[in-house]
Amino acid sequence: MKYTNRFLALLAIVIFAMVELTAQCEPDTANCKDTGDPGQICPANLPDAVVNELYDEVITVIAPDTASVADIQVRLAYITVDSVLNLPPGVDYYPNAEIFYPDSAYCIQVTGTPTKSGDYNLAIYVSAYIYFTQDLIVKAGQFIDSSSVVLTVNETAGLDPYKIHEFQVYQNAPNPFSESTRLGFYTPFDDHVKLQVYNILGELMHEELQGASPGENYFYFNGSSLNPGTYFYRVTNNSELFTGKFIKTK
Repeated sequence: MKYTNRFLALLAIVIFAMVELTAQCEPDTANCKDTGDPGQICPANLPDAVVNELYDEVITVIAPDTASVADIQVRLAYITVDSVLNLPPGVDYYPNAEIFYPDSAYCIQVTGTPTKSGDYNLAIYVSAYIYFTQDLIVKAGQFIDSSSVVLTVNETAGLDPYKIHEFQVYQNAPNPFSESTRLGFYTPFDDHVKLQVYNILGELMHEELQGASPGENYFYFNGSSLNPGTYFYRVTNNSELFTGKFIKTK
């Protein structure tokens, strides 16, 4: 019986590890659109992280229909995410699927507790598989997207003193929340700022427009009428757009 219990314990650990390797994230189809079918990785700028504070955000990936091989456009069967490099120390990634098919939205969960501040240009390595013949799929090679997604880790939360002339949006707090949460932003001038909240199906659940004076301002969002789950928010002024994610618990 002792050996049976040990085997069951080891089996439980292996199963847990296998579950952990696949993310439970949801792609942000409300803010990530594939216009013209070139494929898409977004957002361009992830919400800022803070040193020694838990970080949990999502990169949305839409695979293209075609790939360029030796300057020839060929039909793409699927892609796989091989690795995501240049992540902040303490942060890791988890894709929600092993294979990403064209014209479908997938996600990569970026989560952990960063230990070092800085700007990190994430390098996303993917392998492309193409139709060599109608029934034969072959690997066309590995490609890298090293400039489309940036993650900034700050020493402390709140206003970045090096960006006082720029529009900035802070992660909402608390997050997760049960009824209400506060989402802050900074503007260096008189502004009109819009908050939009979407569910995971891309349906608009809330929208409000706020006049803002120079300095820090806040949206006080009451989500008591929302069902528990993951939601995406979009904050825009006349020239900038920021997206993020929050979780309603009950």
